[in-house]
Amino acid sequence: MLSTTVPMATPPTAWARRFSRCVALLACTALLLIGVAASAGEPSAAPGRLGVDWASVARMGTGTLAQVMLIGLLALPFQLLAPAVRRAPKLSTYEFWLDVVYAFQGLWLQVIGISAAIAWLVDAVYGGRDPWLPALRTLPSLAQIALAVWAFDFVVYWRHRFEHRLPVLWSIHAVHHTAEQVDFLTTSRLHPLELALGALCNAAVIRMGVDPAAVATGFTIYLLYNYFIHVNVRLRFRGPLRWVLVSPFLHQWHHAKDAAAIGKNVGVVFAWNDRLFGTAYDPEHWPVEFGLSVPAPERVGQSYVRHLLYPLQYAAARLQARRDPKPALV
Repeated sequence: MLSTTVPMATPPTAWARRFSRCVALLACTALLLIGVAASAGEPSAAPGRLGVDWASVARMGTGTLAQVMLIGLLALPFQLLAPAVRRAPKLSTYEFWLDVVYAFQGLWLQVIGISAAIAWLVDAVYGGRDPWLPALRTLPSLAQIALAVWAFDFVVYWRHRFEHRLPVLWSIHAVHHTAEQVDFLTTSRLHPLELALGALCNAAVIRMGVDPAAVATGFTIYLLYNYFIHVNVRLRFRGPLRWVLVSPFLHQWHHAKDAAAIGKNVGVVFAWNDRLFGTAYDPEHWPVEFGLSVPAPERVGQSYVRHLLYPLQYAAARLQARRDPKPALV
């Protein structure tokens, strides 16, 4: 029988561990305090002196904290009772605290103006806000929600597939695959440039013509399902359902180091995309090792700053690979 123990990541230095944990804990505490203060006072009518709407940042922080805690409360019992991979509690590892940093990275992206820049870019690419197919709003509400879920999933399937095929996109998506202990927290481990790319792609669905309320509901369903397939739980679908919906089993294989699974199972909600377009991988056994299986120059540690700089490291590694055609795998 295959072992279900996943090797631990290469430990960072002691100061890096302490620093990241302190930052995460202080951030959570500050967000709670700011959120309470913001909710108790009057809403801010204008941004602060640095051009930042701190009340909005506080609301985002407390909302993110509430979301992570709620999903955690739902997922943790299943991860403890029926884990796909048995291991020491992730809470005791450095990787957990790095995932906490990723969960809250939207805050500093908003503070430094990246979120506003992404919104400007979307408007510049798509032009006006008029819907492309306004007749879609005449459909029943449930039909519009179902259409939104399908559209988000279809767009993400192709975006995700290209991220595994095109080096320039892989250099930012690879950050998501640095996780060696895959669980629901892995969902938010995304490079800021991938968030920008996702916003551009998702904007096409928003402009499609479906009612905004249906779009919001559809995206919420898609996002929650994305958390679901990352949960470390021993669950796979059998029979016709395995052709319809993606299971945690299929997505565990997407994160596996096995060569046969690389670039496979890129769908999020509907499994038929992988089945129809030739990217399905559905063996009988479960994966046992996760993370990047890359040449040595492309290896990256569990560091948020190094992840941010990874596209530059990847570009340098690709240039180096031209001189050394057979780099060793890690």
